[in-house]
Amino acid sequence: MSNIKDTLDSSSITDSVVDISYDNGFTFSSGLRIAMTLLGLIGCYAVYDGGIGYIIGPPIVLFAIYAHTSKTGTDVSFENNYVREYSKSFWIKKGKWVPTGLLPDITILKMGKSIGVNHIYSEKTARTTKTIYSVCVLSGNHRKRILIHETTSGKEAHKVAVFLSDKMDKNLTDFNPVISKATLAKRYERH
Repeated sequence: MSNIKDTLDSSSITDSVVDISYDNGFTFSSGLRIAMTLLGLIGCYAVYDGGIGYIIGPPIVLFAIYAHTSKTGTDVSFENNYVREYSKSFWIKKGKWVPTGLLPDITILKMGKSIGVNHIYSEKTARTTKTIYSVCVLSGNHRKRILIHETTSGKEAHKVAVFLSDKMDKNLTDFNPVISKATLAKRYERH
């Protein structure tokens, strides 16, 4: 079982059994992945064509594969209450296990992710906002948080948060960070 004396940056944790894994999406946008698909096809044709294509084609194809396999997510181990935020490229996960003994709360954060598109003939930027619900494990003062799962569905986020709070023995709570006296003093000085 997890020891409460574990620190959040413990480097002694090298491996743990993954009980559940949450995929939080691709690293690159869908537009860039489509462009990389086309570039990858050009790279394949360059290799097929031969000549200098043998030199230029393989790096292009490798970068296209990299763009399509780069993802982020979180692994959770219920046995010892560890979590690992990972990034994955070429189907290899990289990330550090973190004990959650010092992270007693779990919450759902509603955020709007804005995507901007510049038009060539206009100075204005077209913006679309997509609502994302993030399930996070929080420290006692809510200053430290670790992302567990991101989704566009509020019901799914609530379902995941309730499940994880039960399995990991965490308090399902509202996000309410403690504001330090220094920050309050700075806010008071500005007004």
